Amino acid sequence: MVATRRVAMLALTAMMLGVGTSGSRAYAQPGPLRPEQAFQTLKSFVGDWQGVTESERQFQVSYRLTANDTVLVETWTMSPTPQSMTVDHMDGNALIATHYCPQGNQPRLQYRPETSNERLHFTFRDATNLPDANVAHQHEFWIRRHADGTFARNETYLENGEPGSETAIFTRIPAPANTP
Repeated sequence: MVATRRVAMLALTAMMLGVGTSGSRAYAQPGPLRPEQAFQTLKSFVGDWQGVTESERQFQVSYRLTANDTVLVETWTMSPTPQSMTVDHMDGNALIATHYCPQGNQPRLQYRPETSNERLHFTFRDATNLPDANVAHQHEFWIRRHADGTFARNETYLENGEPGSETAIFTRIPAPANTP
């Protein structure tokens, strides 16, 4: 009787603490991703993507790994000629995205873990070639992967101190079939 009562109390305590009775693992809500985990998530985007914004602008983004898979290069093609590039990499324990804008400035944004792992959020850290904070520049962005294989990306630019943002939905462009 005492042993049964003790097992019941242990099971009740385990449930209250969120520990499963089938093992010692905690059943916790997904928490924020550490920077290294966020970088691994970004690496899963390798390939070519077609994006469409809320205002129906279309563009392509290509994700490629370089430097022994320690750097992710995003190449953005907005039309036949203008391109921009964002380079993602670890900097110690921080995940950094440096955006090389056609306007000639290079904001560096840092991944900021959120309370859940639903999206990867980057905020302004500093910039090179940005003579004044009122000059147009990328100030933050977030990425959210969807279960259907698409992803959303929202970018916020500051111009004259005023934020403006837009979200795009991306679908993967299938790789060309190999022809014999």
